[in-house]
Amino acid sequence: MKRSEEFLENAAASEISPEQRKQFEFEISRLKGELESLSAEEQQRQTAEMEAEEQLRTEQAKLSGLEERVDRLENELGNPH
Repeated sequence: MKRSEEFLENAAASEISPEQRKQFEFEISRLKGELESLSAEEQQRQTAEMEAEEQLRTEQAKLSGLEERVDRLENELGNPH
């Protein structure tokens, strides 16, 4: 984006038509909007990923606790696996 803006500034001194300049400005504006949208989407996905990782850790801890309980019960019954 920065390079595009610098290009437009430098292009003012070179041979760029007003129509081309207008097209470049429009494209820069469009790309900035797209970048903002993608940045927001990325942040939402990162948040969702962190929440999913936390939920996975919670479920893994529950599973571990249940496995330990099963092991204890099997040992009490005299049936080690």
